[in-house]
Amino acid sequence: MEYVPFGAQDKIRLSINIVRRLIAVPTSTGKLPTDDDCIKFQMMCQAKRLNPFEGDCFMIGYDTKAGPKFSQITAHQVFLKRAEASKDFNGMESGIIAKRGEEIIQDEGDFTMDGDVLLGGWARVHKKGMEHPIFKRIKLSVFNKGQNQWLTNPSGMIVKCAEADALRTSFPTLLGSLYLREEIGESSEVVRISEPIFKSKEPEPPKETPPAPDLLGIVEAHCEKDGVDHKILIELLQASGLAGDGCMRLSDLSTEDMENVIKNWEPLMNNLKSTPGGLQCTVI
Repeated sequence: MEYVPFGAQDKIRLSINIVRRLIAVPTSTGKLPTDDDCIKFQMMCQAKRLNPFEGDCFMIGYDTKAGPKFSQITAHQVFLKRAEASKDFNGMESGIIAKRGEEIIQDEGDFTMDGDVLLGGWARVHKKGMEHPIFKRIKLSVFNKGQNQWLTNPSGMIVKCAEADALRTSFPTLLGSLYLREEIGESSEVVRISEPIFKSKEPEPPKETPPAPDLLGIVEAHCEKDGVDHKILIELLQASGLAGDGCMRLSDLSTEDMENVIKNWEPLMNNLKSTPGGLQCTVI
């Protein structure tokens, strides 16, 4: 797929492979988008003339109980650039809504005073030829998920959301169906971007599986240490229900049975010592 992004002169090229390898951010468990996910992302980029290579949009993966999901996220700069390019745009104002003492205030910008209780954000977009501006007010609790920048800069984040809402309403042809990551919200399962978005993804080396413990060797070592004949142990295990009648050697024990023998060695030894004759044989 080839197209010219908004405000550009040269074409860019997208394909399923390019989207999957260079653009999509995998889920926290390493899942990558399907072909359908990549095609949907390409079609949206073409329809809205977005350039993912300039950071206009991102494809973010996250895990859910229903399986991996991928969302297209638009950068805040796209809203500002497209409004600026419109001949009808006549400026924008934005700010915070907060409780200051007993008063509800509506300040411009994202600055808050110590003691302010942040309640929300607002934005007002002016369009030439319109008698009244587009005005939006949004509530902090609807968008704040208590994660990432919402913890450190909630006022800046809510103002960005208010601006996006007002600009999208003002310019539906240019910005309809485009949403910021801050507007969509973030699940605790969403992958965190800690590397450049377009860094080529190298396969991770396979994790080494620790070797399984030698359970038979451990049981034999216990027998040798306490001077227990293998056959006597087998008889005791059969009497205790830890081994079947067909078990003739220690190697016939199942993995689960050997784990139980190791875990319950002391009680088994106490049981064996209490039998008539005690420990009558040593290991062969």
